[in-house]
Amino acid sequence: MAREVDLLSYFPSVFHEIQEIVEIANAEKKPLDGTWQAIEDSLNNQFIVTVNEEGASRYEKMLKINVPATDTIDTRRFRLLTRFQEQAPYTWIVLEQLLDSLLGKNQYVLERNVAQKTLKVKIELTVKGQFDAVVVMLERITPQNLVLSIELRYNQYSKLTQFTHSQLAAYTHEQLREDVI
Repeated sequence: MAREVDLLSYFPSVFHEIQEIVEIANAEKKPLDGTWQAIEDSLNNQFIVTVNEEGASRYEKMLKINVPATDTIDTRRFRLLTRFQEQAPYTWIVLEQLLDSLLGKNQYVLERNVAQKTLKVKIELTVKGQFDAVVVMLERITPQNLVLSIELRYNQYSKLTQFTHSQLAAYTHEQLREDVI
């Protein structure tokens, strides 16, 4: 919320009784409130975590990011954060730090096999837009000689609804939750 402007408080108290001065102060209130809001928005739009719709659109245009119309501002901020935090070449420690900062500790599982040149990432996310943003980021920063496998850490209910109960009865609860079906 932008700063509230009370012009009448800047006048000496003797002017508070004059109706014309009160009306002038009230008439000037709306443009000044708009100016304060514009100042606050321009300051907030300098940082990804506080960016509004207009600022997010500007960053997405600069980075050539296509955004579905259904994305929330939080998903758009997350996508921008992933793009700004990319750096290549990366090390294993940097990759873990990057995923920790974006997703949080224990929100993913990394498995690498150096001999087979594979990297498997299981991400615990429920927002599809965030999952897609992490996939794009990992595809951009990981070396091209690695086979990259990215999936959700736990199966979501929406994925299991395509199966009947008798089909799902062949699996244990742990398999339904953690295995790729």
